[in-house]
Amino acid sequence: MKDNTKTDFFIPVVLLGTVYLLELYCMYLLNPYTCEDAYITYRFSRNMAAGLGPVFNAGEQVEGYSNFLWMAAIALADRAGIAVTAFSQIVGVICNTLTFLLVWYIPRRYFDLRGKTTFLGPLLYILFLPFHYYAFSGLETSLYIFLVLLCLHAVLWAHNRTGPFAVCCFLFLLTALTRPEGIIFFVFMGGYLLFRAAAKKEPLKPYIPGVALFVAGYGIFMLWRLSYYGLPFPNTYYAKGSFPFLIRSALGLLINKGFILRYPHFLLFLLVPLGFVQLRRERKLAAALVFLCAGLFFSIGFSGFDWMPFFRYTLPVVPVLIVLCQLMFSELWHRVVLSGHTKQKAVWVCVSLLFIGIAAEQFSQDLAFNARWKKISDYAFHNQQTAGDWMRKQLGTKPLIAMGDVGRLAYFSEARILDVFGLTSRNFGAVKKAYGAPDIDFLKQTLSFDSYKKKELELLLDVAPDYVMLYNAKIKITDSYPGSTAGLVERDAFKQAYEYMTTFYIIPLFTSDAWPKLQHSIDVLDLSAGLLAWMTNGWGYDVYVRRDAPYPRFTFETTPGGLIENIAVKDKKNNPEFRRQNPE
Repeated sequence: MKDNTKTDFFIPVVLLGTVYLLELYCMYLLNPYTCEDAYITYRFSRNMAAGLGPVFNAGEQVEGYSNFLWMAAIALADRAGIAVTAFSQIVGVICNTLTFLLVWYIPRRYFDLRGKTTFLGPLLYILFLPFHYYAFSGLETSLYIFLVLLCLHAVLWAHNRTGPFAVCCFLFLLTALTRPEGIIFFVFMGGYLLFRAAAKKEPLKPYIPGVALFVAGYGIFMLWRLSYYGLPFPNTYYAKGSFPFLIRSALGLLINKGFILRYPHFLLFLLVPLGFVQLRRERKLAAALVFLCAGLFFSIGFSGFDWMPFFRYTLPVVPVLIVLCQLMFSELWHRVVLSGHTKQKAVWVCVSLLFIGIAAEQFSQDLAFNARWKKISDYAFHNQQTAGDWMRKQLGTKPLIAMGDVGRLAYFSEARILDVFGLTSRNFGAVKKAYGAPDIDFLKQTLSFDSYKKKELELLLDVAPDYVMLYNAKIKITDSYPGSTAGLVERDAFKQAYEYMTTFYIIPLFTSDAWPKLQHSIDVLDLSAGLLAWMTNGWGYDVYVRRDAPYPRFTFETTPGGLIENIAVKDKKNNPEFRRQNPE
């Protein structure tokens, strides 16, 4: 079906463009602060820009990030004097917008779709709030999503031409340098080409230069990584890869089941692999399905649990899902129109409105959750920045501070940090890799990390940091978990070496007036609407000091709602180290 006038084309473009810009503005108001994890990258980037190398602590060569290209780009921005938070959000919005355009362009360019139905893809993109949430998160997610879809576009464009396919492989290389799992898309596409060569007798010669380019580029990067960090994978792999494959897969299935239940309209794409609708350009359609399989392979098999909302590890292939839904919707719509039956058209109009209505209804729920999440983000940012700024000014970089999380607080404090969770600590990462699998009791349906916590305590006492700041939340499904006080501070060995000092929260107690009221409660793990339902109280830091540490004891003074108002030092006069560093 062809457009009759230019008006038929430009009116939807103007409407969708206007709604998209208004949505971006709304999302900026709801997400003014970049997220906790982004500050891990910011600290690596800051040190790299300062000439210390891509390290978290000066002199400690540990790859505690998993987004090399993003980290390097932020380092360049920091070196140029650009605020890293603004830079990461601006680039995130640009990448989000480019993906939005590709979702519309790919079906028109490679599948010859025309007519008003080609705007369904952009509409679904607008109604999928997670894309726009992550555009302002400060993470590499929007860049990675864009590169994955750009690689699909390049594969469709290159076909079997040698030069264009080399360009395509260069984009695959950028994707793999942005996220380690990006290499999976290259491997799956390579496997598909080998299958075509075996089944269809297609020559592989046109693809060899591009493959050689990717292997050479990624090989150089791996050699640098090995020479600089001494390990073949980022330390985040060792810290997060402690769960056995079957447990990770079970968690991956649980999370992706939640994704399908939350966004059921995307199941329209199943009409393609199940054969209900046959489309032209079979090879191009197969390439899209290969990308979808590659992304789901990682999301289900390897990502496991992720605390971030909105299914972060499934998002990279959602634009591909939207393209496939666009193809199915347009094909079915055109068949109904060509049939000429009024009743069929009326039924299909109702089905279409229902389909879009489901997407719109879920968008409204996600928007309401984001509004609630903003209140929590405001609370957390205030406390983390206040505490971090005070630590930078009053404690300096001499004390060694052990933390259960190394995001905003570590960035603002600029302190010498020992990451108990293991992302930026090689020793703790190795212990977590070896012992971090949970102790599971299938009969009682419980799990704990008691075996790991014993090793965590042994290493912690051996390193003997001056301060220990660990998470104190209570989780319904386990009595202990990594990077927390649970299963550690109640042990006699810890009590003998450390004394409790103070507490502050980054997610307020449920009894606090600052806590936004729950509209509903979900007792099972739901990474979007019920993100916080698996906790039984607030989420904050309990702070301990080594009994013989020559550094000040302090306490956080807060409002009734838990916001930090003041940080009081309790023993200035009796602490020689504090007097030396802060002469009157």
